[in-house]
Amino acid sequence: SHLMFIEVKKSPQVYVQHKDMDNQYLAPVTSNFRINLGLIAEVSTYSIKEAKIKKTLDGNDFEVPVGTRFIHLEMSYTHSTHKAGRGTANEHTVNERFFYRLVFLSEAQDEYMRIRNILDRQTLS
Repeated sequence: SHLMFIEVKKSPQVYVQHKDMDNQYLAPVTSNFRINLGLIAEVSTYSIKEAKIKKTLDGNDFEVPVGTRFIHLEMSYTHSTHKAGRGTANEHTVNERFFYRLVFLSEAQDEYMRIRNILDRQTLS
């Protein structure tokens, strides 16, 4: 089976958050990146009913407005095993799910729909 990727395109209206980031931060998508569709375990989509304050990576407050759409991608465990305490007597392997949370401001509806359509096609097949 051929590997399929979603290409998330560079956009000032799209932000990303992932497991290794502090939950209050959002990073703008400043270059295209790919997510392997084969590693996605769960997809959830939602939009927010009240504005939230997040921070940009440089620490400035950033208001996420009402109606902003989110796509939350939980990745499969195979994508996420890492060693904790590497190189110490306590070294052990941890299974932590990796996730991506993509955040689409209202100006990025087209990009939201494009990615949503790719995901919908995948989960139906």
